[in-house]
This record gives sequence, structure tokens and C-alpha cells, in this order.
Amino acid sequence: RFEESEVPYQTLARFGLTQEKIEDLPMWALEDIGQGRRSPLLPIQVNNDEGETLKSRTRFALVRMEDGKVDVVFYPQLEKSPLEAFTQEQQEDLLAGKAILADVKDADGRSSKAFVQIDTETNQVMSVPTPVIGRNLEVLKDELKLSSAELTVMQKGEPLTLIMEDEQVTVGIDLNDKTGIRINQGDSQKWKENTKT
Repeated sequence: RFEESEVPYQTLARFGLTQEKIEDLPMWALEDIGQGRRSPLLPIQVNNDEGETLKSRTRFALVRMEDGKVDVVFYPQLEKSPLEAFTQEQQEDLLAGKAILADVKDADGRSSKAFVQIDTETNQVMSVPTPVIGRNLEVLKDELKLSSAELTVMQKGEPLTLIMEDEQVTVGIDLNDKTGIRINQGDSQKWKENTKT
């Protein structure tokens, strides 16, 4: 959790994101930022060494450094997603908007399993370690009394439609959601249309 007083407004202002612009964001966005999640896609501008003003769009997130200070990480909008590390089938699933299970390398080059999805606004590839989403899936499985086969459907990136109290409900993995799992009223088509950015 980040306090409002910890936000590095000076750093953000260098990119045209003034305190006033940040405070004008919707309440849900400020709440997400305070929780360390990514901001909405925002227009930024910065001057390069030649004095030219460069304009772009980016999301940002607050991070706590080892010394306890708060800094900013940017997730710039890319022309297209960097998918070279994935198989053809995985690339197709990612481009179709699915969250998939894949091997990812960390900064030290170590490989581990993670759920991976494309952020549709920035084209950045997001990943969350499998145990994090796995734990949330276990809770969901117990709560909704899901079978292993139903869980496998979700782990393969497909939403699962259930009938709960005579209502159609669809649940699936969505790394844009706080818990990594999103539940919507309606069928899988409606679930796909409601993907939060």
C-alpha cells in the first residue's frame, strides 16, 4: 500500500504527469495506483537531449525500492507485443486475448511457469507467477465446487460459464483484474467483451 504523500510527483512531472493530472484520475484508478497496480493508459511527453518534445502513451505503477523509497515503473505503449519467446500456438492464443500458462525468464535468466497475457492498451506482455493465480484458482474451485476438468479449461485461457442461482456466470483468468480472475454475469462472449483494460 502506498500513501498519497509517498507518490514521486517530481518524477512523474518530468513526463508531463503533474500532481493535478494524477489527482484528476477516477477514484478506481487512484485506488489501483495506491495498491501498486498499473494506472490507466495516459498521455506523456518528455524532452530528449536535442530539446525535442516526444509524445507517447504509457501506464505506470509505483514500486517500493530496497531502501523503502517509492519510485515509478513505466509500461509504455508498444507498436506490437514482443512474442518471440512463445511458440506459434501460444502467440495465437495471446493475440486472441487469452491468458496462457507459459515458461518465462526472470531478470537473472531463470525460467519459471507463469500466467501470461497481453495488455491490450500497451501491447506489453504481463506475467504473474503460477502460484499466485493458482492459489486464487484453488479458493475459487472450493467456493464454486469446480471439477479439475473445469479448472483445466480456465488454466488453458478459456473462460468457464456456470449456472449459479439460475443466473449464467462466466469466470476466467484475466491478469488485468486485481486477483487475476474475473467473474462476469452472462456467457463467455459477454465475458470476452468485458475485458477490463
